[in-house]
Amino acid sequence: MRIARIILTAAVLAAAPAIAPGLGADAHAAELKIATVDLQEAINQVKDGIAAKGRLEGMFAEKQKAIENMEKQLQQMQDEYSKQAMVLPDEARQEREQQIMAMQSQYQQLYMESQQQMQMAYTQEMEGLLSKMRVICEEIGKEQGYTLVLEKTEGGVVYADASTDITAELVKRYDARHGG
Repeated sequence: MRIARIILTAAVLAAAPAIAPGLGADAHAAELKIATVDLQEAINQVKDGIAAKGRLEGMFAEKQKAIENMEKQLQQMQDEYSKQAMVLPDEARQEREQQIMAMQSQYQQLYMESQQQMQMAYTQEMEGLLSKMRVICEEIGKEQGYTLVLEKTEGGVVYADASTDITAELVKRYDARHGG
């Protein structure tokens, strides 16, 4: 996905002279105005992003605690079994082994479900923030006459003059509009 974005960015920039046929390179360079934005930095700075991070960290801590508790129970069961395995009758030993295997299965299921829930929560939080930010980026781009706005971290931008960075303006407008 990231490589595709880099290739797309390179293709757009390479094709830029062809966009305005008949114009000299100097005339086209004057028309092409590019801005950059660091959406991850903006997410980290806007009030909604900070709140989302707090919610996600709280959810992660809760899930982590449940996983750790089950892991302790499983370890305790295994330790008790190891101490008693030699003196237990075959039937009791098999029953304990099945209990341990069932607990291991529950542990793995809890771990996987927690990972999926965290990923879904993160995706939902980020999609909401990013969709609002894209609208604002588009507005800034149109108002300030930018031909193209590139995401710094995802677009493969190697260098951009700081004067083309609209991240601070994005953060300011986002918080003003969405009350964060």
